[in-house]
Amino acid sequence: MHSALLLARQGFSVEIFEREKQLGGMPRYFLPKFRFTRKGIEEKEKKLNELGVKIHLGKEIGEAMPLQGIAEKFDFVILACGEWKARKLGILGESLKGIAQWDSFLRQYNEGRAGKMQGKRAIVIGGGDTAVDCARAAKKLGAEAVIAYRRSREGMPAESREIAAAESEKIKFIFHLSPAKFTGKGKLEAIEFEKTQGQGREMKMTGIKEEVQADIAVIAAGQMLDQKIFGGSKFKSLDGLPENVFIAGDIAGREKRIAAAVRSAAEAVEKIRQITDN
Repeated sequence: MHSALLLARQGFSVEIFEREKQLGGMPRYFLPKFRFTRKGIEEKEKKLNELGVKIHLGKEIGEAMPLQGIAEKFDFVILACGEWKARKLGILGESLKGIAQWDSFLRQYNEGRAGKMQGKRAIVIGGGDTAVDCARAAKKLGAEAVIAYRRSREGMPAESREIAAAESEKIKFIFHLSPAKFTGKGKLEAIEFEKTQGQGREMKMTGIKEEVQADIAVIAAGQMLDQKIFGGSKFKSLDGLPENVFIAGDIAGREKRIAAAVRSAAEAVEKIRQITDN
């Protein structure tokens, strides 16, 4: 949205292709409403309409609408599709009932479909802002929420203010635990971790196992680009895109935060402006 708004303000004719029924991307669908108001999204959408930007909703780039065709049709393309696919741990028992990935869990929470969790113990695996979001959401649904992270507290990538918010809500943190397998008969009953050592971002496996009881587990171990976006195209990765396609948002860098996404959008627009000015 931000790149489209900047381009439209500079006089470009702009069209948006959005896979969902509403604009807003990851902030709208995945950031919890208790942490992120949707007011800014609505204001931007209003401005886009006022500037005459054509908005196509429910249009997913991929097999049915190949990126290659979009790149050939338009002078410039900014690909800001986000990293909507959760990374799996790839460990035993990951398909047990009671285990969810962060993306489905947070979306269900935002849409009021997550259900109640009174009397349940929810373990969130991860150390970033998304893990904290999941734990806070689980707590608000009534669960005893615990964040399990493989490194030390100092090594957590989550912002300090988000960690403080979780602590103020009595969310527990357990450190130096790397998930090894999920156990249970038909549904999750416990998580087996391997203890680690190290400070900050340093980490060494010890071979010592520890079992933690859990009714629910939410995996918040990272995100990645959904490769379906390359369906029907000769492009197979972000590295093989043509010169008129620029990237912005989460796929443009390692820092998965709104401020970084906005900066990358502005940078993509500036590249386009420099080309057209020459």
